[in-house]
Amino acid sequence: MIAFVIYYQKRQLEQEKKLRDVEKTYQRMLLETALNSEEAERRRIAQDLHDDIGTMLSLTKLSLNQLHKIVHKEETRTEFTLNKAQSLVEETIIHVRRITRDLVPTTLEQFGLVAAIDEFIHRLGDNLALTVHFHCDADNIPRQSPKVELALYRIMQELVNNAIKHSNCNEIEIDLHLDRGKLELQVTDNGKGFDAQEIKMSDQAGLGLRNIESRLSVINGNVNYQTPGIRGSRARVQIPVGPERNTKPEPLHPFRKTPAGVTGT
Repeated sequence: MIAFVIYYQKRQLEQEKKLRDVEKTYQRMLLETALNSEEAERRRIAQDLHDDIGTMLSLTKLSLNQLHKIVHKEETRTEFTLNKAQSLVEETIIHVRRITRDLVPTTLEQFGLVAAIDEFIHRLGDNLALTVHFHCDADNIPRQSPKVELALYRIMQELVNNAIKHSNCNEIEIDLHLDRGKLELQVTDNGKGFDAQEIKMSDQAGLGLRNIESRLSVINGNVNYQTPGIRGSRARVQIPVGPERNTKPEPLHPFRKTPAGVTGT
């Protein structure tokens, strides 16, 4: 009887473990499907913006240019209105292209994570109140799978945007390097800092941090939040390095033909 009870309990524990493993795998598959659906929707919207709205704006700009040539120069008011319309259309085209690049980071697909982060930082360069430094030894960072590179890029975006919106910082450092077989991404700011556990417990404020953890769970990564000094915060993301990917797919919309430069340290 004792042997039977022990055997029965052992089998029951094994069954429970199998059920937990199946549930964990199922939850991970659901999460990965949700993230893939989100990226697919981003790609669809970017495609529509580029193909439909972008094309219409370009044709409108051409029409305004032609109209500008036939308007008499002495009609000052008409000339001013046309110039204003041309300026607005040009600015709208720039914004549509920026939104499309944010939805589908074509530089990431074509040139990799390092170039995409560098381009993202250059787009922040117009903010005179903020300084962003990117430290990376680009030659030692291998290309990873599209899923891993996209997850890290989205996480970097989330961390930087959180720092800009909530930390009242004026300096951000992004560090990407290899550390004992793991790819490590660090985002550090000199703002007011935060308590990660307290924020994650809230319903709305912790949504960004939970999104980061969701993406990391799909690629077997982890994140730690630290306070590097008296003030400020640091997010330290680590993922296992996979085999280097040699293929470089063409971007969805080739706005950029050459890779961005990378600041090495």
